[in-house]
Amino acid sequence: MVRIPDAVRQIVIDADQDASQAAHRSGVEVREIDDMRSLSAVQRLYEAVWRTGPTGTPVTADLLRALVISGNPVFGAYEGGELLGACFGFCSPPATRNFHSHIAGVPRSAQGRSIGLALKLRQRSWALSAHMQTMTWTFDPAIRRNAHFNLAKLGAEPVEYFSDLYGAMDDSVNRDDASDRLLVRWRLDRRLPHHGGRPADQASPADLVRVRVPGDIEAMRLEDPVRAAAWRLELRRELGDRMRAGARIVGFERDGHYLIDTATPKEQEIA
Repeated sequence: MVRIPDAVRQIVIDADQDASQAAHRSGVEVREIDDMRSLSAVQRLYEAVWRTGPTGTPVTADLLRALVISGNPVFGAYEGGELLGACFGFCSPPATRNFHSHIAGVPRSAQGRSIGLALKLRQRSWALSAHMQTMTWTFDPAIRRNAHFNLAKLGAEPVEYFSDLYGAMDDSVNRDDASDRLLVRWRLDRRLPHHGGRPADQASPADLVRVRVPGDIEAMRLEDPVRAAAWRLELRRELGDRMRAGARIVGFERDGHYLIDTATPKEQEIA
């Protein structure tokens, strides 16, 4: 029997408490689900969030069931008997000790209650108890609230920019725009940031570049898709090209700006 160090055991205990407290503050119960009726409800919830239909569903209930029986968790956030949010993911190759969180969704009617945070913290608790060290996921870098949540609130680290990662997506959130995504990595043993939005490390002000994102890219895609596509290309250049050249995204400000440290890795090491 492998003995778990006391420090690691305490991290797992603290993560479980963080998850329970977040669920309590949101007024929901987050629980692991595995039956087809509940998993079908998750599929329908995702279809409502992304405003799609069965032919373009983000995930099917039978695939969720396959993930569950192979040891990967699906979590639902419930208020009474009503499903108000869900998330799922899967384990990366064992040597990486990484859990990849693929889809999390909360309907518009339940947003503003930090249900997404409660779901993410429950995933974190599960991953730590399964001896994972990191969690990865992708998000649309043009959606301001997601950037603030992932970078400022959780403290996840952007590691790679993907241009049109998933190809054409048949839903009302992504339709008619390229599926550019930012891959982030979250160190699970770290505490949540107390104050979000500023760089975690002390980059030189001379090396910091602020890159703005629109206030509501989803509405813009519906009202002015040409302008939305122009924003996408601008972000691809400002974020993607800079990251490929060695720059790092080190924070996200509440007013809608990415903070980019443009110093090269060698310059950062010397500093």
